[in-house]
Amino acid sequence: MEAKLNFPNGTSLHRITSTMATTEEPTIELKVFVDKEKSRVLFAESGKEFVDVLFGFLTLPLGTVVRLLGKESQAGCLDELYKSVERLPTGFFRTEACKTMLLNPINGAARLCCQLKVRVDDTKHREVYVCTSCYGHANYAYSSVPGVVCKCGKSMTRAPGERPEYGSTSSTAADGGSEDGVFVKGDMKFIITDDFKVAPASTFLMLSLLDKFEVQDPSSLKKKTIQLSSDKVSIPTYFI
Repeated sequence: MEAKLNFPNGTSLHRITSTMATTEEPTIELKVFVDKEKSRVLFAESGKEFVDVLFGFLTLPLGTVVRLLGKESQAGCLDELYKSVERLPTGFFRTEACKTMLLNPINGAARLCCQLKVRVDDTKHREVYVCTSCYGHANYAYSSVPGVVCKCGKSMTRAPGERPEYGSTSSTAADGGSEDGVFVKGDMKFIITDDFKVAPASTFLMLSLLDKFEVQDPSSLKKKTIQLSSDKVSIPTYFI
């Protein structure tokens, strides 16, 4: 059985996770604590993987956020601005690549985000394009967007292979060790509240949350383990 998981303030984890795109459908385990009497989720506990995905949203360009939310982000006038770029014929832009870059902007933390267990977006960050006339010469230019005009005046259309800047999988200072997460340390546990505040898990924090939500009897809480994938929140039938 599938179900939407809604926090007390109406924020839906289903909507958040439905923006993540991947073809292999990996899942992330999340433990949620539910007030059985009021039928609401009070907070969730997770390890590095879910927090990495949440933090990964902070790296997304505005255009990507609007696109992933189906142009219904409700972020001011950005939805209409995005639709305007979509509707304008390519001839109104300096190059076709200009329109492509506006509709599918590249994430500055692309290489890190590609390592997330559940991808934040479906952009192909590792594609590299060059001018076929200039490729191989000294100081040739390259782009992550096809159709960019080279300094010689021709369009970049060829993807010769990955460059180290985009395709390297070697460990760096930013990556940390293999046991660490993408953004956070691997041996940490976190508490995520209904308004998506993330903090290190502790008994004190959990007790303060119980007090905040006026839970008189901690035994009234029910712990559920759910699996988050790219497009759904799955809850085993026996948890419903």
